[in-house]
Amino acid sequence: MGRIGTGFLVAAALSLAFLSQPAAAQPSVTCLPQERGAMELVPIRANFHTVEGRMGGFDPCESKVQFRLPEGSANPALMISVHGGGGIRDVLGSDEAFFQQGFATLVFDAYAMQGFPGRDSLFWTRSVTNEARQRMIYTTALAAYRWAIQRRDIDNSRIYLFGISNGAAVVANLAGLVDPAHVKGVISEGVTPIGLGLPDEIRVPVMLAFGKLDDFGNADPKGLRWTLSDDCRLNIEFPSVPAGSSRYCNRSTPGRRIPNALKWAEAVKQRGGTVELAYFEGMAHNAFFLGGLRLGTATWGNGQTLGASVGATDAARKQFLEAMLDFIARNP
Repeated sequence: MGRIGTGFLVAAALSLAFLSQPAAAQPSVTCLPQERGAMELVPIRANFHTVEGRMGGFDPCESKVQFRLPEGSANPALMISVHGGGGIRDVLGSDEAFFQQGFATLVFDAYAMQGFPGRDSLFWTRSVTNEARQRMIYTTALAAYRWAIQRRDIDNSRIYLFGISNGAAVVANLAGLVDPAHVKGVISEGVTPIGLGLPDEIRVPVMLAFGKLDDFGNADPKGLRWTLSDDCRLNIEFPSVPAGSSRYCNRSTPGRRIPNALKWAEAVKQRGGTVELAYFEGMAHNAFFLGGLRLGTATWGNGQTLGASVGATDAARKQFLEAMLDFIARNP
């Protein structure tokens, strides 16, 4: 497999086109500039960072936020798409797919919301720790959910959460916190158990989705996303995250291994939670990646060379979307 390059011009152009949609198409909102954070990068070693500083919440007027209502639909269901390590471009394709299916949609860039505009997706993906990225994404996603349930132009009893990669871990944790009166289901694609950990219990059904070609972040050349694990020292406990694996597997227990996604799913089901697992041929990490299917490896800022296959074939992406719509239809 070849190594992935440092930029995708087509993806960048599509992302720019999406983000430059006219403001007139947006519903009226009240701005909350006081909710924006002021985080700073803190080097751990050369080319690898964590973050510290004042955490923010959610301001619907931040420039990268897209909250859209489908024309001619009164009180539609809302899909909140939560990006992964690369920032908002991770979910631009999936957001558009859900919008075309008649959902109201909400996307945001947690990094910009937390005080980091202008950094590119490869920097965030490869040069910042999972726990740092997930802290920022989780804090903004939780605030965005709380903002959404107050809206009266959507059906706030039919909200769904979609997350990819680090965002998949965030929405899995939110599944242990959200009110089932508002959120009916969570779709977690390519989840990682490394960072904030995963919750002991969930309050709404969760669909765990994996591409059969998804080796993203796995150091084992034959490893796949659902077997992904690492040392417990990479997990942290974080306020407001539901009790979960990071409570007993964190920096204080180095040498132990973080439970992978399959072990987590089995433990949650034993506690009465509903978790569905789905696997898709022709799909790697982030089925809606703007650039198609790309197989390869990459070297992270911490010096590790890991799997980095992304995207999906058109057929696989269609199958995945159909499976998500079926999950939603069964959890109305």
